[in-house]
Amino acid sequence: MSDVLVDTSVWLDFFRVRDSPYGDALDRLLQEERVCTARLIKAEILPGARTPRHFRELKDYFDAIPLVEDPISLWDDVTDAQFRLKRRGINGMSIPDLIIAVVAMAADKAVMTKDHDFRLMKRVLPIRLVELGI
Repeated sequence: MSDVLVDTSVWLDFFRVRDSPYGDALDRLLQEERVCTARLIKAEILPGARTPRHFRELKDYFDAIPLVEDPISLWDDVTDAQFRLKRRGINGMSIPDLIIAVVAMAADKAVMTKDHDFRLMKRVLPIRLVELGI
């Protein structure tokens, strides 16, 4: 059951940082088949490939992970979320982070992230976050 949408920040640790607690936690979630991804996350990760071969390997890797579909109301939901956050004094949320939050909420997935902005969003939005003590 893929119940965790893993943010780009964690994937970068997983691929680049040796002995990362986030990478280790992601590795456990992958073994338990709990991980899913989104189109935006793939779009953020795949261009970072170093070579055409590495690109194909990353693409194959991410294509094997269950994909969470964007809700039809994605842009309306992103606009609504951003408005609600700003009304509560939480400004400067990036559109990619808002998209990931909206996709996760629409699909009832928890988000695993290193990005502090998601913790700020959680003050206003009903987003579930995975803590490292999984």
